[in-house]
Amino acid sequence: MISTTTLIATIEPDHTIKVPSHLPVGEQVLVVRIPSITVLLTDENRRNRFAATRKAIQNAIAANFSQQTLSNDEIVRLVKKARRATNGE
Repeated sequence: MISTTTLIATIEPDHTIKVPSHLPVGEQVLVVRIPSITVLLTDENRRNRFAATRKAIQNAIAANFSQQTLSNDEIVRLVKKARRATNGE
């Protein structure tokens, strides 16, 4: 079984990516481009979706929704529903 560890690195000016020395030479890694924190914080659509989701959670708690015991599948379904609602779908 392969264990997965998440590491974040930055591409250096010479296009190398430095990783911790405990990773052996020849180890395969996945490189995924992610937006910077600044971009994430200034993305108005993302901020609006987050605020709408937070408001929906607060409303659910206020309506005693938190007294229900939900399965993981139900939680995933509700999160997907909230995301669709805030995306205008």
